This record gives sequence, structure tokens and C-alpha cells, in this order.
Amino acid sequence: MKEIKILQEKLKQNPDDLVSLEEYAILLSDIGENEEALKNFVFLNEKCPDNSKILYNIGIILEKLKYFDKAIVAYEKAYSLSNNDIDVMYNLANVYIAKKRYTEAEELLLKVISIDNYDENSFFHLGEIYSKQKKHEKAIEYLIKAINLDCDDVFAKFYLAYEYNAIGDSDNSIKWYNKVIEQNPDYSWAYFNLASIYLSKGDENSAISFLEKTIKTNPKDAEAIKLLTKLYSKHKKFLPAEKLLKQSIRDLPQDADLCYLLAQIYKNLKSNINYVKCLKYTLTRKSTFSGDINKLEEELKTAEANKK
Repeated sequence: MKEIKILQEKLKQNPDDLVSLEEYAILLSDIGENEEALKNFVFLNEKCPDNSKILYNIGIILEKLKYFDKAIVAYEKAYSLSNNDIDVMYNLANVYIAKKRYTEAEELLLKVISIDNYDENSFFHLGEIYSKQKKHEKAIEYLIKAINLDCDDVFAKFYLAYEYNAIGDSDNSIKWYNKVIEQNPDYSWAYFNLASIYLSKGDENSAISFLEKTIKTNPKDAEAIKLLTKLYSKHKKFLPAEKLLKQSIRDLPQDADLCYLLAQIYKNLKSNINYVKCLKYTLTRKSTFSGDINKLEEELKTAEANKK
């Protein structure tokens, strides 16, 4: 990168050029060289311990590296030096959220929007916090404010749909999940949650349709696969269930529950050889089996006896 080479040359000629060193550290972080960038920022912090911008950048890198506790220390120091800096408050709130320190995050984000009432991200994260705290009405209020500020915020729409479902308003939930899908047709969780809503309404055909879309967008969604397989079986769609499970086992070979479900499909298809084979395969993956191993072993013994 040309800019990095220029700065490296400058620093060779003048290692005490702190302005160039800061620019160099920022560029290193931008290209993913976070460990090296951090070393340079720590050096700068030693030279300028009361520089909130340097501490802020240290916090950013530590956050990128998932060192959340250390990031909090850096951000808090930056905040103590510049307690009206919106960027510092916002980033510190995000790390508080990552550490489930929701009250502290809420306090900071409310301060941000008191300074800038058009900060969409802060409204969204307040909605997220209230969602995690199960304060559903407040979550809805702040998520709507976030969407009003940024109509393209697909995550706010997804959370809003979830919150409407949480208060039993399935019509609004369906409406907002559909808006998510309109904006992002590959959002598999939206399809899955719609399937769950329709299933709770007793509309199994719609649930099947949305589960099929879930798996089309995310072929390794084991929960969706298992639920769809059970619905296929209930509606005696054994061949589509067999096809789905065979592919899923190739994609997720360690999931014993998929093997067991395929065994049940073969049992329904009166294919005892394949039924036994799948039960045996399930036992080889018993550490991931969610059922009762003793009952599984008894079922295998019975199947083998019938095979004879």
C-alpha cells in the first residue's frame, strides 16, 4: 500500500514524528494488521497519556480483537477525557452490550441521542437493549424511531418483527418479517420465524413453505431441517423428507438427530434394512443425539430382530 510505504519512510527518517506514527497505526488497523497497529497506539499512549483520540483508537482495535474488557478500559479512559464525544460513547455502549452491561449502555446511548436526536444507530441499539431485557413496548418504540431515521435498516426491521411477535401481535410481526424479506430475500431467519408464526396458527402448509425457503437460503440450518422433516412426515411426504435428510447428513455428518429422523422415514417407507443402518449410524454419533440412548439401543435391537 503506497500510503503505508510513504509513512514508513517518514518514520525511518524521524521516529519521533508522532503525527505520522498515528496515521501509520490507523492505516495498519484499516488493512487488518491490528496487533501491529495496537503496538503503535500503545507507544503513542505512553507519549501522550491524555490524548482521548489515541485511547479511542486503542479501544477500537481491542474491540476488533474481541478483548472486550480491555476495550472498555480504553474507552472509559477516553470518555473521562472527552465526555461529550459521541463516537466514544457509542463505541463504549456497544462493548457494554457485548458484555451484557445493559444499564450502562442504555445510559450512554440516551446521552448520545440527547446530543444528536438523529443518531439512528443509537436508537437501534436502545431497541436491542430493551429487547434483551424483555421490555417489549419500549423496544418497539425505539426500533420504530430507528426505522424512521433509516428506512433501510434491515436489522431494526427484523428486531421489530420479533418484538411484535413477543407481545402476541402476529399480524404486525408477519408484516415486518415480509419487509425484511423484500429488502433482503436471503435473510433465512426471517423465513424461519415466519414458519414458526404460521405453525403456531395451525397453518402447517404455510409453515412448510417458509421452512423450505429457510433451507434454500441456509442449507445447514439444522433446526429448520428437523422441523420441516417432522412436518413432511406428518403429511406423509416421506420421499421429500428422505431427499432432504440425505443431503443434510452429507452437509452435517455429526448431527445424530438427522440420522435418527432418516431412520424414522425408512421405517415409514417399510425399508427395514435402511432403517437399521440409520439407527446404527445414529449410535456412532451418540454424543450429539438429543434423545434417550437406552431407548435408541432398544429400538435398534427390535429393528434387527424384525429384520431377521
